[in-house]
Amino acid sequence: MPAFDKRVSDFEAASTQVLGISTDSPFSHENWAKSVGIQNYPLLSDMHRSVAKDYGIHSPEMNINSRATFVIDRNGKIAFAEKYGKGELPDPDKMLAEVQKLK
Repeated sequence: MPAFDKRVSDFEAASTQVLGISTDSPFSHENWAKSVGIQNYPLLSDMHRSVAKDYGIHSPEMNINSRATFVIDRNGKIAFAEKYGKGELPDPDKMLAEVQKLK
């Protein structure tokens, strides 16, 4: 998400790592990142949908995944999760506020 790319330094200042994960291939990630200007955080490929299944955002009936944002605490536990509908995007300010609650 370009909005997160512009705010990576704010998340790093809060001792947080921003990652993008999708079920697209690494090749698709590279092309998408170039097209929208993502440069400051890694994009991870979940082509086998194991992460999507583990985090409960995979719909096996349609073989699709929901868009979601997760904040994981230092112990590896989900501290915050939010799913988005079609066309909705996560708000970096809201995610940063959730991260700052962990301090």
